[in-house]
Order: sequence, then C-alpha cells, then structure tokens
Amino acid sequence: MKLNREIAEATLRVLGKCSEEVQPSGSWRWTSAVCNGTRLKVDSSLEEGFLELASRPDAIAQSGAELEHALLGNHTLPGGVGLALGADGLHLRTDIALPADDQQIEEHLLQRLRWALGGFHHGAALLKSLDARSRGHAQHHAVLSDACLAEVLGSSTWKSEQRGPNEFAAALDADSAPPARIRMTELGLLLSVELGFVPTGACGSRQAIPVFLLTIGRALRMARASATESDGGWSFGFRVCLPPAPLPEEIDHGLAALSLAHRIAARESSVLLDETAAACYLAAREIANPNQLNLDQGE
Repeated sequence: MKLNREIAEATLRVLGKCSEEVQPSGSWRWTSAVCNGTRLKVDSSLEEGFLELASRPDAIAQSGAELEHALLGNHTLPGGVGLALGADGLHLRTDIALPADDQQIEEHLLQRLRWALGGFHHGAALLKSLDARSRGHAQHHAVLSDACLAEVLGSSTWKSEQRGPNEFAAALDADSAPPARIRMTELGLLLSVELGFVPTGACGSRQAIPVFLLTIGRALRMARASATESDGGWSFGFRVCLPPAPLPEEIDHGLAALSLAHRIAARESSVLLDETAAACYLAAREIANPNQLNLDQGE
C-alpha cells in the first residue's frame, strides 16, 4: 500500500483515541503514552504498508537466562506483540498491516491498536516478573469450529489443509521449511513454524539461541521468536498472532513473514545447537558464559 496524507491523518486520530500525549517524532512517526496499570511510552511509525509499534519498558538486567525466559514468554503474549532484542535491550514490538481498502483504514487501525496495546501491557508485566518458565507451558484452546476456521483461511491466497481438530497447515515459501501450523485460539489466529529443539542439558545453546532469535525478531515484521517447554527441553521457532477475524491480507502477510523468518534463521539456529558454536557466539555477543548463569537446571 502506498502511504499518503489521508492514511497519516487517520493514524494520528486513532493514536489520539487510544493513547495520551501524542507528539510527532519525524515523518509519519509519533510518540505517545498509554496507561493501564503501567505507563508505557510507545513509538509509532507508518512504513511499507504497516503501522509499527514499539515500546522500551524500564531497563532490566539482561543475562542469557533472562533472555531465555523472554523467548519462552513470547509464546503467550496476546495482541500480536512480542519481545525483540536491540542494541539497547529488549523491546516490545508489533506490526499492524494496513488494509487494502482505504475506506477501512480508521476503523481497522482502531480495532487493531486496542488489541495490540493489551499485548504491550502483558509484555511489560512479563518483563517485570521474568516468570516465563511456567508461561511457556501454556496450552491454547480452540475457540472456533473447524468449519469456521477453514472459512477464515479460505480467504487467504495461501493454500492450507486440515491436519486434525483445530489444526491446519500451509506450505511456506522457504526451502526445507516444515508446513506452518495454524490454529484458532483464545489469543487469536496463531500461525507458527518450528525450527528445532534444545535439550535441557545444552547450556550454551539454551543461552545462544534466544539471543540470536530475539535479535532477528528486531528486523522482522509480524513474526516473533518464541519457545515452548516440554519434557527434556524446549522447542523454538517463530509465531504470528492475528485477531480472530483477520483480513485476508493479514493471513497472507503472516505466512510470508514466517517464510522469511525461516529463510533467515533456520540454518544459523541449527548451528547454535552445537555447544562449541554456541559458546563462540555468546563470547562474540559478550553474553555471560552460560556456565556462570543460574539456569535452574533440573527444577
């Protein structure tokens, strides 16, 4: 979508309805404050057919173990929001795709922004507590029938097929990528792709992979790195969380985002499953030696 003055004006009006102290910070860029128990500064910008939202909560110490917790916590954040790692620490980020129909812009942005801001507050609470291990076990339950989910997916240009109850799959545009898993949950429509599994005893990999994936997430639209715990370790990959009734182009953007994430991250993350490679990567990134971190192994 080509951005124009009308889209910028509609975005500014929506920001004014959902936040306070809206101030311009550049061309089609704004800063504002949102309050819901916690006051957050949110940076907003219009770029390449998306409204980007980012927030940097109060600084916290970020050891390798805490970044592991953040990766696990990303699995449960609502509103399409996820944590990503930048040069100045962890950020909460999301991307709202603009609709193809200009007439829907303001209503669409209002609904999506309110949905996303709830995710920002959940993310701020997650950062404050760093209690992500139990959250990584969260089970998402279906909220739509299979027929309704099939109808939602049928509006997308990507072909999908049913694999089981509330379980659909779509082939990604990435060599050797497994099909994207598609489920309707209480968080919304979840699209995800798995990259690998880290066993509990792989101390270096458990630190290096979150650093790598959370850093990659800083440069990706929509796709957020995440991990889920199971017996013996955790599985990692990327997820896209969409509203329960997404526009067709949102599904298209989400699957394209997962394809790009897999192309960028799959090979490198598999290398980091080697403990020697993981230790070298952590040293290069100046992350504490995993043997010096409290990994809570065996708890």
